[in-house]
Amino acid sequence: MKIFMDEIAWLILSDKQNPNHAGMKEQFKYHLDAGHSFYTTNIIVGNVISKIKINRDSVQAIKYSEILEEAWLGTHLRYLWIGRRTQKDALRLFKKFPDISLSLFDLANVVLMNRRNIRFIMTTNHAYSKMGFKIVPE
Repeated sequence: MKIFMDEIAWLILSDKQNPNHAGMKEQFKYHLDAGHSFYTTNIIVGNVISKIKINRDSVQAIKYSEILEEAWLGTHLRYLWIGRRTQKDALRLFKKFPDISLSLFDLANVVLMNRRNIRFIMTTNHAYSKMGFKIVPE
């Protein structure tokens, strides 16, 4: 199974004080142990590292970036790249679904997930379900 990790999921996993941390960590470990593939984007990783630095400190941000880098260099995580074509396709969705509560950035994730036939997303943003994705954890 392919599972997309959005920014919210990474931030929850990085924060033991978050009320959703234990459940998200349990689900992440369950799917990791089952050998499922995880995907995220270059922009998500950059945003997560920046937010950890702002909300906590540089040391924790660097440590988390090293953990993600190690996962990416291994077999656990694949990065998808948001480029010009993805952004244009996301803007088309933004215009097509003006009432859906997903940002342009979220819609770029939708574009990339659709291109790679990823049907599951680890997040707490349930608006993705309106675009046909199954939210993990439910």
